[in-house]
Amino acid sequence: SDWLHAVPIPQLGLKLDPMSLKIACGLRLGSTLCHPYKCKCGVTVEANGRHGLSCNRQTGRHSRHTQINDIVKRALVQAKIPATTEPAGLSRSDGKRPDGLTLSTWKEGKCLIWDATVADTLCQSYILQCSKNPGAAAEIREIEKTKKYQELANDYHFIPIGMETYGSWGPEGHKLIKTIGKKLKEETGERRSTFYLLQNISIAIQRGNASCVLGTVPHSEGLEEIFEFVS
Repeated sequence: SDWLHAVPIPQLGLKLDPMSLKIACGLRLGSTLCHPYKCKCGVTVEANGRHGLSCNRQTGRHSRHTQINDIVKRALVQAKIPATTEPAGLSRSDGKRPDGLTLSTWKEGKCLIWDATVADTLCQSYILQCSKNPGAAAEIREIEKTKKYQELANDYHFIPIGMETYGSWGPEGHKLIKTIGKKLKEETGERRSTFYLLQNISIAIQRGNASCVLGTVPHSEGLEEIFEFVS
């Protein structure tokens, strides 16, 4: 929940637009966000609007995914570690590729590759684990990602970045971000580098959550017909 501490500076990408801020606060507080309506997938969206966080028919998660990887890449580059997203040419039998790659070595003579994933904390398949252990969904996703890219482990140092829609982190991803923040501090002298990096990613998650929620609205209806505008 680092987004709660972010100073809303547009130039740094730390400002949420009014609708995104409303949705972020509504999701956090569990308050009424909208009038119930039919999602594009046919499921009824309840007044809390949470269906969009796990719906497969909305596209908001793609923009969220892109924003997070761009933030990680920019942080690495600022720390004088050249990096690229969507790297081509990595050997995988299924043709899929990780989200990012450092062009210089990271550890044990290997370049770093990472893959980010955001799990819905309240998804039915995760809710039991998350109710007992905060961050359980993110950790499960990290384990799945590690297995997925296991065949690249001999040539690259792979780290999954697992997060959840309600703010929890997976252990591997959180450790990596803190390491990048430390390298930023060493390069720039800014002692709050890790804090600011976490804020940027947290804002990106909230912005993506809002896109997911809004992405379930049928194109024939306007937002003002569905979402509550209560000051």
